[in-house]
Amino acid sequence: MEDKPTTYNVAITVNDHSISTVRIGRHYLMKHASYMNDQLILELVKILDGGNFPVNSTTNGIDYYVADVILDDPGKIYRIIWLFEGESLEILGVINTYRRKKKGKS
Repeated sequence: MEDKPTTYNVAITVNDHSISTVRIGRHYLMKHASYMNDQLILELVKILDGGNFPVNSTTNGIDYYVADVILDDPGKIYRIIWLFEGESLEILGVINTYRRKKKGKS
């Protein structure tokens, strides 16, 4: 498995940051490769456009954000975990993404 993140150009705004690049980490491939891929993650990231999200946690001075995103079709819930990178925080770095159950623990 390749460890280096893949990079894509986008034009969205998240938490008032103009995002021009998304870097997708490869962590999701360990457990979620059967249903998750970069194109689906990009779709989920685009749903974040225009949103403002609180910091979920901070580790070693790095703020991490978490959101549950629902795709209209077929109505599945996905959790996306990311951080902001770059001099102007113009890069959204996706740490992990996975499907959530509709009911149960968070």
